[in-house]
Amino acid sequence: MTYSFNNSSSEKFQQISGSQFQEDSKLLSNAPNITLQTQLIKPAAIMIITNSGKKRIVSDESVEIKPGQKLVYDLGSLYVGYFTVKCQSVGSPMDAPLLLKTRFAEIQTELNIDASQIKSWLPLSWIQDDIQTIEVLPNQLSYRRRFSCRYICLEPIGQSLKWQPEFKEPIFKAESAVLNDTVKPLKHVSQWIQDIDQACIKTLRNTMQEVFEDGTKRDQRLWVSDFEIQAKVNYATFNNHELPKRCLYLLGSYIDDKGRLPADVLTRLEEPVADDLFWFDYELLFIVALKEYMCATSDEFLLSNLYPVAKRAFKFIQDQLTNTSTVGNRKDIFIDWSTHFNKETAVQAELLMAISSFIELAQLSNDKDVKLYTQFFVQVKKQSLTECYNYNEHQFTSGSQKEINPLSQIFMLLTDLLPEKETQLVIDRLQSQFDLEKILTTPSTQGLLAEALFKHNRSDEALTVIKNYWGGMLRQGSDTFWEVFDKDNLSYSPYGSPLLNGYCFGWSSYPSYLFRKYLQ
Repeated sequence: MTYSFNNSSSEKFQQISGSQFQEDSKLLSNAPNITLQTQLIKPAAIMIITNSGKKRIVSDESVEIKPGQKLVYDLGSLYVGYFTVKCQSVGSPMDAPLLLKTRFAEIQTELNIDASQIKSWLPLSWIQDDIQTIEVLPNQLSYRRRFSCRYICLEPIGQSLKWQPEFKEPIFKAESAVLNDTVKPLKHVSQWIQDIDQACIKTLRNTMQEVFEDGTKRDQRLWVSDFEIQAKVNYATFNNHELPKRCLYLLGSYIDDKGRLPADVLTRLEEPVADDLFWFDYELLFIVALKEYMCATSDEFLLSNLYPVAKRAFKFIQDQLTNTSTVGNRKDIFIDWSTHFNKETAVQAELLMAISSFIELAQLSNDKDVKLYTQFFVQVKKQSLTECYNYNEHQFTSGSQKEINPLSQIFMLLTDLLPEKETQLVIDRLQSQFDLEKILTTPSTQGLLAEALFKHNRSDEALTVIKNYWGGMLRQGSDTFWEVFDKDNLSYSPYGSPLLNGYCFGWSSYPSYLFRKYLQ
């Protein structure tokens, strides 16, 4: 069961109107620059594919493509970076230009999709196709666009019958902030856990560019929610401090007159720009991410700069709550790629996490109002139970219709709101009432489900969630993890086509954090 997010939905992107985020240039100047590490990658395999679908492995690096053929380079693993290849003509003299279509694919099935048939509410320019006319050969083709790919398919279009293009010396220049950094392997765990962990690390490595990019193929920007997950995995693996520092300064350097922070920052422009998008739950997660950074680094200088930002955001959050201290019915929330469930209680859980995180930041900052924040926290916890929990059903409810859905249970299980005995009853009802493997199609929510199970001493069940969901992606031949995954509908896309999905997406690296926290 999957649900799409589109422009006709009530959950459109929340574009800020009548307001804009103001840049604090002094604060932004503290964001460190990131130097990317590089590697030159040669293809691990070369294939010729005919129009009929027949494949032939080629051992010679110089490959001539005849009419009706495509040339596919397999890099052996997914990388992010830039591609060059040399091309010359063979046969008769070159009597016409070469019209060349190139597709860069993260997974092999992308090579067979007709992009001309795609309809989507997302810009189709995210599709990794390149069409160029080469007037004179020989030539070195240098692709200016950055690509995220494992497979590179070269296809001459309307090719001359008198001569053929020959390609040689393909080189992919891979880039990442931690491309050459190593991570300590897990100890005393099963092979399948090691396999998933390595793919998680590879996924995270690729998304660690000049910021934590949510996806390396599509979006390529800094989203608050994705960053919170990626940074937490990073602290447990690469433990790079400069990149999360840069991200926090980028996010914290833009705020509007109401105290709202942007949902994302565009960073591949000439200068970083705050997008004109706002999601309330992302405002909450900025505070959580700042606290987690402080736990990992004890960076007092950064805290002195960004605590005032967090405090202003916290004041905005307080002002937004209903008279029962709940988030209420809002349209400016995301939580997960599901428009089917009411999300009020899931956001209420994130509110509890944000308040708890803010109190820790206030204590570190010696804020004189810590006692007031603590009293407020007690009040919100009490009201959360009153408004959101059904003791008879042993389940959390959401919205005016008191809907019982899996998102409410999973997020609230992470808050320690209930006594442990009652929590176990919630988990039992959650697992018996919902087919969670089918309903939850994003790694972010599957990861939180696994964390909730680990947190409440259900380690075997947590590992089963990870083995089934992340193992399912590995069984598809992928070596990085995806933005969305439905084992019963492998072509599922919230955007209308798998060509717009990300198959190397930062929030899917979460198991590496869970393994190190709960198994080591």
